[in-house]
Amino acid sequence: MEFHGKVREIVPYDHRRHTGGYGFINRDDNQSIFFLLAWANYQPVQVGDLVEFETEYDENQRIHANPVGRDEGRLIKQVKHVLDQKGYKTSRKKLPVPGVTAMNTNMAAAYETLNAMQTQFGLDNDVQPASMLSTINEWISETVELSNKFDDEPTLQSILVKRNILPKPKQLEELQNLQVMIRKMNYEQRGRYYGVRGEQIVQAKLEQHHLQYIKNPTLPEFDVNGNVVGATEIDFIVISMFGIHVLEVKNYGANKNQEQRLTISKDGQWNRIGAAQENVTNQNDLHIAAVEGVLFDAKTLQKLDPVKLLATPVFVIPNENVEIVNRSSEAVVRVGLLYETLVREVRQKRQVVLSPTEIAQVLSVLQEALEENREFQYFLPDGEFLNDAYELQRRYNIAQYIYEQREKIYQAIY
Repeated sequence: MEFHGKVREIVPYDHRRHTGGYGFINRDDNQSIFFLLAWANYQPVQVGDLVEFETEYDENQRIHANPVGRDEGRLIKQVKHVLDQKGYKTSRKKLPVPGVTAMNTNMAAAYETLNAMQTQFGLDNDVQPASMLSTINEWISETVELSNKFDDEPTLQSILVKRNILPKPKQLEELQNLQVMIRKMNYEQRGRYYGVRGEQIVQAKLEQHHLQYIKNPTLPEFDVNGNVVGATEIDFIVISMFGIHVLEVKNYGANKNQEQRLTISKDGQWNRIGAAQENVTNQNDLHIAAVEGVLFDAKTLQKLDPVKLLATPVFVIPNENVEIVNRSSEAVVRVGLLYETLVREVRQKRQVVLSPTEIAQVLSVLQEALEENREFQYFLPDGEFLNDAYELQRRYNIAQYIYEQREKIYQAIY
C-alpha cells in the first residue's frame, strides 16, 4: 500500500453506475480519490475509516483507489501514545469474562459464599451481597454499551478488539448471558437477605415466649402414596403445648423503597405489586405434608391421638410496611400477632394440646428425620470472578478513554 487517507463519503448501491456502491477517500495531500466498495478488502466500509490504498488509472486515465484496506498502523501508534500519556497499561491476555459455575451446596452455605465475596469486594450496602452483584452487572452493561458505541468507529473498534480491550462478538454474547445469571443470583440473594432478617425477627418472638422450635429443617418430601420423592426446607416448626405449627416467613415489603400491597385470594393465590403471582399456600401445604408424614410414620408416636399430630400452617409477615388484604381462610399475621395466633385455640378450649412429654417425643422424631446439610444446585461465582470483574472494568476504562480521545487521535494523524 502506498497512500493513506480517510473515507469521507459512501454512496450505497446504485444500479445506474456501480454494483455494491462506491465512495471517496480524502488522501493525505487532500486529493479526493474514487473507489468502488467492491475493491475494499474489508467490510463494511464506513465514513471515517482510516485506510491505506494503492492507485491505478482506468481506461480514461482517471485515478482511483484499488485495493483499499484498513490503515491501522498510524492509528495504533497514536493510540499507544495517548495511553502512555495517561499511564494506562494494556495487556495481550484475553479479555476476561467473569465465570459462574453450578455447585451442589445448601442455601446457607451459598449465601455465606457470596457474603464472603461481598466483603472482599468492599462496597458497602444494606443488602449484601446484592451490592456486589448489582455493581458488577452495571460494569458489564457499561462494557456492552461502550462496545456498541464503537460501531461508529470501526477502525478503532477493530484495534481494541484485537488487543483484547473491547470484547469480541462471542464474548459480548457471554457477557450478556452472564448478566442473566447475575440477575438471578441477585434476586435470590436479595430474597435470602430479607428472608434471613425476617426469620431473625420471628425467632426472637418465639424465644421471647420460651417456645420450642426447629429452624430451617429439611425434611423428606412424600408423594400421594407415601414414598419419599425429595426434600423440602421449612422456615420454622414450633412444637409447644399449643400444638404443632409450621411457620412460613415471607418478608414481603421489607424494602421500604418499594410499594407493597399483598392480596391473598380465596383460593390461596398471593399477589403483590410488581411481582409474579405465587401460590404460597400450596408451598406450605408441602411443608405440612412433610411434617405430618414424618410424625404419622413414627413408631414412638403411635399411641398418641393422631389429631395431636396435625400441623397448623401460619404465614408470618415480619414487617409493618406491606399492606395485607387476606381473603383466604389461612392465618396470615404480622409478628405482633404471632403468639396470639398460636395460643388462640388453647385459650378458647382451655385445654393443652401437647404435654411436656409429648412435646419432647415430637421434637425427637423430627430431629431424627432431618436431612442435615441437604444440598441443592446453586449457580455461584467461580474463584476468579472478582479478579476477572476488576480486569474487565480496567479495560473498560481504557476503551472509554480512547473513545473520549478519538478526535484528538484523528487530529494527530491528519
